[in-house]
Parts: sequence; C-alpha cells; structure tokens
Amino acid sequence: MGLTSGGFFALVIVGVVLLPALTLLLWGRLPGPKAVKFGSRLGLILMSQAMAVLLAALWINNSFQLYYSWSDLMGNNGATGAIQAATPQVVKTTIAAKGEGGAHPDSLPNFKLFTQMSGLQDGTGYQVTVTGPESKVTGSVEVWVPPQYSEAAYKNVDFPVVELFPGTPGTPQTWLTAMQAPLVVSRQVTAGTQHPFVLVAASINVDGRHDPDCSDIPGGPKVATWLTQDVRNLVLSSFRVAASRGAWGMMGYSEGGLCATKLALQYPNLYAAAVSISGDDHPDGDLLKPGTTAYNLNSPIWLLKHRKPANVALLLTGTQQDSDVASEAAAMSRAATSPTSVDTLISQRGGHNIGVWKSVEPPSFVWLSQHLTGSSTTTYSALPEMFSGVGLDG
Repeated sequence: MGLTSGGFFALVIVGVVLLPALTLLLWGRLPGPKAVKFGSRLGLILMSQAMAVLLAALWINNSFQLYYSWSDLMGNNGATGAIQAATPQVVKTTIAAKGEGGAHPDSLPNFKLFTQMSGLQDGTGYQVTVTGPESKVTGSVEVWVPPQYSEAAYKNVDFPVVELFPGTPGTPQTWLTAMQAPLVVSRQVTAGTQHPFVLVAASINVDGRHDPDCSDIPGGPKVATWLTQDVRNLVLSSFRVAASRGAWGMMGYSEGGLCATKLALQYPNLYAAAVSISGDDHPDGDLLKPGTTAYNLNSPIWLLKHRKPANVALLLTGTQQDSDVASEAAAMSRAATSPTSVDTLISQRGGHNIGVWKSVEPPSFVWLSQHLTGSSTTTYSALPEMFSGVGLDG
C-alpha cells in the first residue's frame, strides 16, 4: 500500500478511532498480574498516540508532497539520471580585470562586518546581518570560501560566486549545514570535476507575515534588489571574488528555485547561469496576484514567452512525482529561445524533500562549473565601503 495512497490514509484514520476505543474496552478486562496489566495498558496508550502522530505526519506529507513513496521516505529513489540539454549552451564571457590586488579578505572594506562561523566542513564560513542600502531590507548573509581561497597558489585569484537560496519557510544556513553544499563543492574540486566557488547564502524570507517570491513588491519589500544589488555588492566589497556576470550564478531549492530562475532572467547583466531544484515556473506567494503586471514580470514562464531572450543558462531539476515540477520544467524548456539555454534533470521518483534536493546537488554544481567562468588570476581593487555601520548583528 502506497505511502500517499488514499487507502493507507483511510486505514490510519480507522486506527486512530479504533485504538482508543479498544483501549477503553479492554482497560478493565486485561488478564494477568498487575505488572502485566500495567504493561498492556501502557502499550495500548502508546499505540493510540503513535497512530495519532502518524495521521498528522501523513496529512502534512500528503499536503506538501514531501515524500511520495516508501522508497522516497527511505532515501532510495534510484539513479538521479542525466542532464538533458534542450537548447545550445550560452557562450561563456571573460572576467573583467579589477585593478591592483590579490588582497587578503581582511583588507577589503566590508570584510570587518562579518563574523566567522564554526562547525563547517572544509573551507571557512562567515556570517553577517545587514540592512541593504538600496533595498532597505534586513537579512542574513552567510559566505563560505573554499580551502583554495587561502592557498598561496590562489593568492591572486578572483573566485566565481554562486548565490544560494533556501525555500519558504527556510534560512540561509540550511545550504551550509543540512544541504552540505561546502562538502559537496570541496569533494568535487578535489576530484577535479568542478572548479572552486565562493558560496553565498542569503535570506529570502525577510517578511515574517508574507512570501514576497524574491521580488520587488510594489509598496512592499524589495527582495530582488536586496539579492541582486545589496548582497552582491556586499560580497564584492568583502571577499576576493570576480565581478564579471560570467562568474556569478544562482541555485535554489523549492521557493529558492523559482528565485534563481526568475532573477537570472530578470538580471542577465549580473548573472550567467542558474539552477532551480524543484522550483515552480510562477510565483506562488501571497503578495503577487495572478493576472497583474507585477505577477507576470516575476514569473519565469511569462518572461521566457514575452520578453527578449536573455543570455543566460538555466538548469531545471525535479521529479515526475513532485506535483507539477516536471511539466513546468518541460514548459519552460519549450518556451526558451536562443540565447537562453534550458537544460533539465528530471528523475522518475521522489517527492518534495531534502533527500531529493541533496541528490541533485553534485551534478548541479558541476553544471554551474561548466557554465560559469572559472577562477581568474586577474587582480583586485576593492569597492567603496558602502555597508559600513548598517544593521550589524553579532
């Protein structure tokens, strides 16, 4: 009987009703000495409670499609599959020179805002909470630099950057801890399958009452400005990273996947590639209303159909069992025209959960490595101290 089948759900409901009734019926009729009776009664109570917890878990799982099958729950979804190329890849751009440098991070103007994180595997993590000077949004920014960042051989290297977006609800730290992005990147760099990135995980859930879909909401928070201008400029003025659009990419899971694709299509002058892991092709928050101009301008599928094709590469991943993710990825692939490139990585099995998302991390980072300009030995000149004294927390 399937995990999400109606029959199994109905069976659990029956159990929730019958077990307490059975407990009441047998309470005074259980045979044996006192110790045996006590154990039997305790067992009936625990079984009733366990059935109630199971019903709640099933309801949540079926509502959000976290796990689609028993194998999905156990993390056994089979092979991830191969990336399917639908349109030609974007021609890579060249990193622009940045002036004098090879600067150590602590010599850059805004590095002093960050505090070092602990407990990360490989490389070094830094965290800050700031208020963006352009967006006026206050959020957390967590930055991970690979081991190569501090090595002598890389002292004059400006690193490419991948911005990482969580789901809703969700926090930036999920990418560095539960999703283990630093470990994935480090292992693949060591194996020679990708080049090193600086990873930047930023807050997207900046309004506790609403879901802004990583958009500049008319009369509301300017989350797109926060992510593409404030966060980007903060990183450029704090770490030794490349400024060229060809060295900047994005990746997100669930709501973060929508953010990655739409921001890449909206800001192709700043980003060259993006990965959507189980993301939608349209906004689904409560602030952008379907049919409005603001909704359309923040909808990836609408942008692909109605705007001038952007010179960006997109990778759309998901599973056939995860709601409309696969069909929406196919629709975006069909809607794309050159120079927009859309590749897909769709697995047969799996729900909307972290096990599925982690399974596509390795090929997604390799794909980004193929579509973003690698580490450059161009020199560095720091940006102005635009973030001094803003909203520092810790």
